[in-house]
Amino acid sequence: MDIQIGNRVRSFDFAQDDGYGRDLSGERACYVEGEVIGFDHIEGCQRYRILVDRDVFGGKEEDRRVGRIVTPPVNGTPTWSDQTTNYVEVV
Repeated sequence: MDIQIGNRVRSFDFAQDDGYGRDLSGERACYVEGEVIGFDHIEGCQRYRILVDRDVFGGKEEDRRVGRIVTPPVNGTPTWSDQTTNYVEVV
């Protein structure tokens, strides 16, 4: 499914292959949830604009990113290590 404006999404802080995976609980759970409010071209690539309403880091509910906009690269964006991004999913 293509992610569109208005979708509720979860954006993971780390790639799956860096040892964190996609845990939703426990000390390796690191992600934000919120609504896609637009797209931007930042630092040479297309990015989601997500208004955060939930912030989980190290398995604990946080509030430091709640109410802020995060801008992860759009899924499929090439990285410096010849990978492609896939950090954002519809919830």
